[in-house]
Amino acid sequence: MLGAGCLLAARAVVAQVTVIRAGRLLDPRSGVVSTSQIIVAEGGRIREVRGGSVPAGADTIDLSRYTVLPGLIDAHVHLGIGGSPRANALADLQAGFTTVVDLGARTLRVLAIKDSINAGHIPGPRVLAAGIWVGTRGGVCEFSGIGIAGGPEAFVARVDSNVRAGAELIKVCVTGWPQGAFERPAEYEISDAALTAVVRAAHGHQRRVIAHDISSGGVQAALRAGVDGLAHAAFVDSALAAAMRARGMFVIPTLASLTGGDTSAASRALVRSVGVAHRAGVRLVFGTDGGVLPHGRNAEEFAVLQAAGLSPLEAIRAATINAAAALGLGDSVGVIAPGMSADLIAVEGDPLTDLGALGRVRFVMLRGRAATPAP
Repeated sequence: MLGAGCLLAARAVVAQVTVIRAGRLLDPRSGVVSTSQIIVAEGGRIREVRGGSVPAGADTIDLSRYTVLPGLIDAHVHLGIGGSPRANALADLQAGFTTVVDLGARTLRVLAIKDSINAGHIPGPRVLAAGIWVGTRGGVCEFSGIGIAGGPEAFVARVDSNVRAGAELIKVCVTGWPQGAFERPAEYEISDAALTAVVRAAHGHQRRVIAHDISSGGVQAALRAGVDGLAHAAFVDSALAAAMRARGMFVIPTLASLTGGDTSAASRALVRSVGVAHRAGVRLVFGTDGGVLPHGRNAEEFAVLQAAGLSPLEAIRAATINAAAALGLGDSVGVIAPGMSADLIAVEGDPLTDLGALGRVRFVMLRGRAATPAP
């Protein structure tokens, strides 16, 4: 039972008011940049956004030399790859990513780590996690014996286990990697029955399904099964992209990690496919496959998205409002507005003319608390 002193301290934290002076404030919905704005955060949420002066005596963070925008979202990381989960989470947060999605791990431990981060016991961004990969024995997500042998019921058991352990979404493995998908476009490794069972089970638990699915045949199978989104870019033509748009399927391209500067025919075709999907109106969502692309270097993906045909504003939307909508978080993150979580970053420069500014993060706030020292 909490004593009176603890209760008063807890109330003081909840009631904490912080005022942020933003030199330039970018709204990703409209693309409008407003100057000399005041953002008032209270109890972890945005209370108001306005012009004018700072209230007397307010706890103030001066970001008047910077461009302020919503905290960024990386919808594809692996906290257990490329370092310790603690170090990886902190690196992502310090890079300006206040929300990340862990799309697959070898054990359920990542779900416990996710809960510790979200509770504030470990520094890091807001985390959603899928738990253990759901994939076929001997397939792309085998990973030292976690592949599933058996019929659809075995795949459903993995989904149920992840959900019981606290997974907010499900990651299913449908195809191999780009070169194989490019050379054998009709192939995919999971059975239609198992894929359909995974989606039905996940949706029965009100969980989204995101698929590692790169071949055109695999994407067609995902559409038939009702998969919600793709974890990587995929080889699609205009007809397949139109079908994806009609079904509301989103794509997390992860081009920086998939292509890595490679100029092979497969890599060039994959980049072109992202452009095809974008022009068809498929929702593109920012993600890096963090751990493959080192944690903390998340912003490198922006330049590759621009090379694929996105404008700077469209790339920023992929990491804010698009990602928030795709993940069901649009009522709390992705914009700086009254009622939203007080997640914001300050960058040096103008990201609408230079996406490299998103790699120059000078301040991060998560849920109304400074996650990095004030500049």
